[in-house]
Order: sequence, then structure tokens, then C-alpha cells
Amino acid sequence: MATKNVSDSERRGGAAPGGRLYKRVADELRAAILAGKYAPGRRLPAERELGEMFNVSRPTVREAVIALELQGLVEVRVGAGVFVLEPGTAERARGSGPELTIGARSN
Repeated sequence: MATKNVSDSERRGGAAPGGRLYKRVADELRAAILAGKYAPGRRLPAERELGEMFNVSRPTVREAVIALELQGLVEVRVGAGVFVLEPGTAERARGSGPELTIGARSN
């Protein structure tokens, strides 16, 4: 009987099919946020706890949090933690309202 060599990432749950491990964690956290498990304004569990929950390293959790931050779902507050944002907060912060043209004229 042949034995299969198992990588560390496979032992920890492996990467998402066709993707990276942090993406699987980010997808699961996103689903939990959108399902209401973590309400807007609520702090997510600490990196260590999330790592234990998903059976991944803290750097993997950090990458997942960065992905969620880029999607506008969470805000990282240094020294305080990661907080779930109100829906639409990121769009307002990025200024996705009407485009302003300063100094240009149309004749």
C-alpha cells in the first residue's frame, strides 16, 4: 500500500480548490458576516482564536482580514481589533458618489 505525502497546508485543512488558504478563511468569514453572525460594529475574535477556529496560522488569518478589509466588510483598528463595518460604509469612505471634476470645464 502506497503512502501519500501530506503537506503542512493539507494537514491544516488545505487551500481552497483552485485558490489559497487565506481565501477559504476570508470566504467563510464573509459568509458569517453576511449571515449576521458578526453584527456591524462588533469586534471579530482575535487572530489567535480565528486561527484555532479555522486550523490555520496567524499570518493566514491576517491575509484573510486584509482581503475582507479591501472588500469593505471590516475595519482594522490598531490596538483594538478588527470590527465589522455597516453595509455601505466602505463605499462612502471611498467616495463612490457622484464624480467631482475640479478645475475642468466643459464648453
